[in-house]
Amino acid sequence: MTVAGSGPGVPDENRELILCRFERRQEEGSGKGPGLYITKTLIERYGGRIRAEDRVSSRPEEGATFRLTLQKSDCTDGGTQESRRADRMIDTTLDYRIEQIHRDLRNLFLSTDTAARHEVLSRLTAGIDELALMNRKQAKENRELRMKGERIERERDAVLEAVIQRVLIYDNEGRIIQANWAAIEGFEQNPIGMTGEELIRRTGLRTGDGRAASVEDLPSTRALQGEKVVAERMDAVDRAGERHNILASASPLTHDGQTSGAVVVWQEITGQVRTIRMLEEEKARLRVIIDSAPEAILVVDAQARIRLANRAAEEIHARPIPEGEDYAAYCAMMVCDTDGNPCKPDDLPLARAVKHGEAVTARERTIILPGGRRREILMNAAPIMNDSGEILGAVGVFQDITGREEAERALRDSEERFRGVFERAGIGIALVDTTGKFLRVNPAFQRFLGYPAHEMQGQNIGDFVHPEDLDSASLHFQETLAGKHDEDHLEKRYIGKDGRTVWGRLATTLLRDSQGRIRFVIGMIEDITGRKENEALRKRAFEQIEHNMEQFAILGDHVRHPLQVLLARADLMEDKETAEKIREQVLRINARVRQLDRGWIESREIREFLRRNELV
Repeated sequence: MTVAGSGPGVPDENRELILCRFERRQEEGSGKGPGLYITKTLIERYGGRIRAEDRVSSRPEEGATFRLTLQKSDCTDGGTQESRRADRMIDTTLDYRIEQIHRDLRNLFLSTDTAARHEVLSRLTAGIDELALMNRKQAKENRELRMKGERIERERDAVLEAVIQRVLIYDNEGRIIQANWAAIEGFEQNPIGMTGEELIRRTGLRTGDGRAASVEDLPSTRALQGEKVVAERMDAVDRAGERHNILASASPLTHDGQTSGAVVVWQEITGQVRTIRMLEEEKARLRVIIDSAPEAILVVDAQARIRLANRAAEEIHARPIPEGEDYAAYCAMMVCDTDGNPCKPDDLPLARAVKHGEAVTARERTIILPGGRRREILMNAAPIMNDSGEILGAVGVFQDITGREEAERALRDSEERFRGVFERAGIGIALVDTTGKFLRVNPAFQRFLGYPAHEMQGQNIGDFVHPEDLDSASLHFQETLAGKHDEDHLEKRYIGKDGRTVWGRLATTLLRDSQGRIRFVIGMIEDITGRKENEALRKRAFEQIEHNMEQFAILGDHVRHPLQVLLARADLMEDKETAEKIREQVLRINARVRQLDRGWIESREIREFLRRNELV
C-alpha cells in the first residue's frame, strides 16, 4: 500500500528537512510524512491493517494519530525461538524509535529556540537514518523470506507432484483447494472445489467394513475436527465401475492454534490387496497340499521357531505342535539316535539346516512317544534362503518308517525262510529270468542235472533239455510267461552232465512286482527218473505177460490135439506095455499143459490188476 499524507501540523521548513531524502529517492519506499512512511514500512514488514480515523482531539495541529494492528507470528510456522526473539527485539526497537521521533517532532513543533530545534532536527535525521537502515535490512530480510517462502512453496509443489499417492488439501470448510497429479489422474477429473458430498457421490466411497461412507466418515472431515487418521481402509469405484482399495490418512492444518484446513493422502493398494488375496489363496492351497502329504512337514523361521506343521507331523509326534515354539525345546528328550541315545538339540537335522545352512538327508532317528512307544523316523531338512544367501528358515520332511522297518524285518525273515527252504528243499528249485536264463539254482537242482551252480548260472534252460522235448519245452515256457500254465505240470527229459537222460516233473509260477510286471519265473522240478524207469519195467513186464499168454494159448492148442492122437494110437496098439508107457507120458504132458493153463489164468488176472490200477 502507498500511504500519502503530510500531517497538517508539520511546518514547511521542517517538512523539507525531514522529507527531502525520500523525495530525492535516496531512501527506499515512498510516501510523504515520516509517520505515514514509518507506518507503511511496518505494514509491509509485518502485514496487518491501519486505521487513520482517530486523531488527537486536544492538539489537532499535531496531525493524525494512526492506530496500527500487526499480525502475530505463529510459532507453528517453523520459526525458531531465536528468530522469534529477534523479531520481538526489532519490534521493540521500532516502537522505541517511532515514539522517540514522535516526541522529537512534538518538541520541534513546540520549540522556538533555533539551537534546540536544530538539535531536535539532528536527532530526527539520525533516527530517520537509523530507521531507513533498519528498513533496508528489513527489506532484505523480507526479500530473503519471500524467496525462501517461494522456494518452500515450489519444493512443496514438487513433492506433491512427485509422490504417487493422491494428495488432497482442504480448506476449513471441507472443500478441496489443491490436488496433485496423482489425485487428478486417480479421480479421472480435477477434484479441486469438490466438497465431501460430491467426493462420495463421484467415487462411491465405502468404509473398510463395506458400508456406504457418509461425510462424517471422511478422513478430511475428521481431520478438520482435530483427529489424525492413519492408514484407514476405504474402497472407491472409478468411472469404469472397477473397485479400488484405498488406504486413507489425514492430518489437520493449524494456524494460531485453530484448524485452518486438512491434508488427506489416498494410497492405492488394489494391487497389494489382490496380491495379498492371491498369496492367501496360494497359502490356503499350499496348506491343503501340505496337510494332505503323508510325510510330516515342519517349517521353522530363522530363529528355529515353529511356523507351520501339518497333520502328519502332529500324528508322528502324537501331540499338538504349537506355532511359535522353539523347535529344539519342543523336541528335547523326544528324539534319539538309532542306538537310543538322546540327540543334542543342535544336532537335529532341522536345527542344523537353519543354523548352518546344511542340507541333511535320510537321517534315521527314533521318537520316544508318551507311554514309551517308539517310532522310527527318516529325517530330511533343507534351509530356506533368499537371493542373497541369507537363511530365512528351514523346512523338514519326516517319514515314519516304523511300518517299513517292520516290513523289512518281516521281509528279511521271509527271505531267510525262503533261503532255508530253497537250500534244503528235496526238489530242484530254479529262478529263471524272462529270457529263460538261470539266475539261481538250489543244491537239489544241481544234483538233478549234475552241474554245479556256477556252471548253470547265466545259461539258458533250453541248453539242458532233451532235443526231442526242446520244441514243446520252449512253447510251454512262452505260454507260462503269458500266464497260461500257473497250475500246470510238465514232464520232460533233460540231459545230465554225464550224458544220461533224466526225467523231471516241472511246475512253474511267476513272481511279479507291485506294478504286475514279471520279475522272474520260479521253476520247481521233481526228479522222476526212477519212476520213469519203473514204469518202463512195468511196461516191459506187461508186454511179456501179454506175450506169454499168447504163447500159452498157442502152445495149448498145439499140444492138446497131438496128445489126443497119441492116446488114440495107444488104445490101438497091441503092445500093451508100450501103450501103457505112452499113456503115462501123455498124462504127464497133459498135466503140464494144465499147469500152463493155470499160468495163463494167473497172467490174465495180473494183467487185469495192472490195468485196473493204471500201472501200465
